[in-house]
Amino acid sequence: MSLFKSLFGKSDPLAELGKQHARGEWAALLAGAKRLERAELSPEVSAQVAAWEAEAGDRLAELNLEEGEGALRLGNPLKAREHLELAVGQACRAELRARAEQRLAGLTGGSQASPKETSETAAACGSGCGPTCAADPAGEGAGELDATGRLELLLATLPENLAGEYSGAGAAFLQAWLAAQEGEDAHALALFEQVPATQRGPLFHAERGVVLARNRQPAMAEADLRAALKALPELFHPFDALVTLLAVTRRQDELEQLLRQALDDGRFVGYCWARLAQLEAGRGNVAAALEAGGQALAEGELDPATVVMCAELEERLGRHAEAETWFARLPSGGCGGGAHPVLAEFWLRHGKNLDRALESFKGALRHELDNPRWLLRIAQVYIAKGWKKDAVGPIESLLARGGLPEELAGEVRAAAEAIR
Repeated sequence: MSLFKSLFGKSDPLAELGKQHARGEWAALLAGAKRLERAELSPEVSAQVAAWEAEAGDRLAELNLEEGEGALRLGNPLKAREHLELAVGQACRAELRARAEQRLAGLTGGSQASPKETSETAAACGSGCGPTCAADPAGEGAGELDATGRLELLLATLPENLAGEYSGAGAAFLQAWLAAQEGEDAHALALFEQVPATQRGPLFHAERGVVLARNRQPAMAEADLRAALKALPELFHPFDALVTLLAVTRRQDELEQLLRQALDDGRFVGYCWARLAQLEAGRGNVAAALEAGGQALAEGELDPATVVMCAELEERLGRHAEAETWFARLPSGGCGGGAHPVLAEFWLRHGKNLDRALESFKGALRHELDNPRWLLRIAQVYIAKGWKKDAVGPIESLLARGGLPEELAGEVRAAAEAIR
């Protein structure tokens, strides 16, 4: 018998799921429903659980469908595919699943599933469709037409002049670039080797250099990236890759020189100030880091990592108002807005705006089903508000979960002690 069952008695699983349904905690409801032993439930209870499970799946699918469509509008097909695949797997309503499948088919270049295939997929998933039952959207035997469609979609995300340069860079290069954009790095590097020497221009060096940097081949990557930037200094992604390469290889002086030269040239100004802020913070120069962060902000740069870093520096100095101002610059969370969960964590640490913090954490959990951080934060808000019994379920679930990072596991143990 667990700690919490001994404290509060055996809980009614239907009552706990009912609370999650009432609070709109769809991810927690879906996870809790899947953990139940259905054979032990009465037919009436089993039917209610199945109905809630289906509703939770549909709500999560709607969120992922919105996120996928938003990613497409922003020109991020890889992120769109992730959300659309989740939506296909989570949806239980036939029309909702069909919408997600249609969007995904358009993205991958494949054909939409037939009514018979859709019906068979629904039967295989049952009443509680979840992320694990999504079929391969591209299907087996995706052909040349699929690759052509995906390539056209990628080219459409580029500025018109750059899209023309990529289109004219040669078929061999485009095949390698497509593989790199889809995360198939080993295949991409093999294809880059097949590009004729006469076609190895700045774009070739930029794209191959980015893949080499991702795959921890720093010397070759640096040579490619510097060659690309010498010819096309306005290309941002090889510049970003070179900055990251110098940072991870701890060549701070060369990194600072690269950033300040770009500032002198008027290139990527907000980005360079943000990276200088991170560099100075790593050196322990708090004042210089905050000054550079302020310069980045003045240039309209709202890189979340830099914003959070500056906020945390202010908080450690005890300047809580300044810290909150920085945290508040983070974008609103989720499709429906609301506070960013990192701002909500600041509120939780300081015991303020707990209701708004709770809604933020619930929204974060809906988007990251398997992230224990948000379930813990929800429980901690319950504890801070004096709702200890509401914290029991989340904390008990976290205690039963293995493999938590030690810092998070320590917070879970502390929360368990708080509700004894």
